[in-house]
Amino acid sequence: MTNSTTLEELSPYLVLGQADDAGQLIVETARALHDLIVTFPPQGHYSVHTVEDECGPAIHCAFERKIDADRLAAAVGAIEIARYESYRSERAFYLDAKANRTIRRALQRRRNAN
Repeated sequence: MTNSTTLEELSPYLVLGQADDAGQLIVETARALHDLIVTFPPQGHYSVHTVEDECGPAIHCAFERKIDADRLAAAVGAIEIARYESYRSERAFYLDAKANRTIRRALQRRRNAN
C-alpha cells in the first residue's frame, strides 16, 4: 500500500464570481470577498485573485477545505456549476451591484458579530 496523494485530493474548491464585460466592481469586490473570508475564519489555505477568463473578468476564490468554500458560497448565494477539471467543486455567482451589496452586508454582519 502506498501513501501517495492524488491530484484530486490536492485540488482546491472554487467559488467563482463572474463580472459583467466591464468588470467595474471586480477589484473592490475581490477585496470585500477577502475581508469576508477572514471573518469566518478559514480552517485551511485559500486564495482570492482576479482573472480574465473566456467569459470576461472574474474573481476566483480557491479553498483547501470544503467547509471554507461552503461558508463563502452560502454567504454570496453561489450555485453549483460544472467544474473545471482542476477543482474538486465549483460554485459561481454573478458579480453585479446586487451581489456587491450582499457581500458588503454579509461582511458587516460578520464584523458586528465578532
